[in-house]
Amino acid sequence: MKLRILSVGGQYLTQSLRQLGHAVLSVCPDPEADIPLPHPETARNLLEQAAGRGFIPDMLFYADDGNLPLLIDPESAPCPSLYYSIDTYCNPWHLPYARGFDLVLAAQKDFLSLFADEGLPAQWFPLFCRSVDEAAPFDARDIPVAFVGTLGHKNNPGREPFLRNFRALHPLVMRSGDFFPVFRRSRIVLNQTAFSEVNFRCFEAMGCGSALLMEQCGNGLDELFTPDESILPPYPKDDAAEAARIASSYLARPRQLAEIAENGRRLVAQRHTSLVRAQRLTEHCRQLRAASAQQARLDQADLRRIFVRTAFGMIASELRGPHLERHRAFFHNLATH
Repeated sequence: MKLRILSVGGQYLTQSLRQLGHAVLSVCPDPEADIPLPHPETARNLLEQAAGRGFIPDMLFYADDGNLPLLIDPESAPCPSLYYSIDTYCNPWHLPYARGFDLVLAAQKDFLSLFADEGLPAQWFPLFCRSVDEAAPFDARDIPVAFVGTLGHKNNPGREPFLRNFRALHPLVMRSGDFFPVFRRSRIVLNQTAFSEVNFRCFEAMGCGSALLMEQCGNGLDELFTPDESILPPYPKDDAAEAARIASSYLARPRQLAEIAENGRRLVAQRHTSLVRAQRLTEHCRQLRAASAQQARLDQADLRRIFVRTAFGMIASELRGPHLERHRAFFHNLATH
């Protein structure tokens, strides 16, 4: 059975869901979205816009895109709904906001218990890569070690010092922006995270055929990958010297390094692509529809709304500075009315 899915926020799975035959209406700030939405909206108004396009959704899927919430009253959505929380570690408002949905999908495994403690049904739904390369010959890769990502981010002040310490011990190509051109030329991709999360970079690096050098962390890393088989042995967090030692050691064994990189690429291709995740999301959607899961939420709408308003109050308290005053006032108003 094909579904009509209203996809709000991050559009990471839209293409793959459509590839599976589902009708997906994209809603996000991007001007190229089916419904460009530059500001938060009520579920009723959003559904009216969708209906104007002849689209009556079977499901609402809201994926965290790292921005402020676009849906003012998720608890009132008349169809089953899912919330995909990705950056839970730096957005604690996700916890009360998720009470407006029927099922929470948590990208980071260690945060499942927090949602469960809030009385929410939650499932681990790891991140993934968008595509997998047919890897070029490993010995043709001309970048020994690379990092591509944001530098100097407020949520990760330790990243730039770590990378510079690594580069003082071992050559490192360090870039921001599009990672594909660099990863496809790299033998090793170095990863460093804000809160020891298993982030998109893990999967994208492996999908490009690079060997992943990741820090030691929880969040299911050892369930997803096997050190010295599909990824390199992880280094202690922020230990640039040990990370450089591991990189140097494996670059000196190019055959073993190439094998680990290829094992990782095949693993990601089989288990961790956007298409694999879209198939799993479809299963969740069908289960929610079969159970009419939205009914319990709608019966508790007044209580759920209190939690959603709590999330808006948390957001308002974090928006500081004159340039954010308009946003702060908006979310404060939502929290108190």
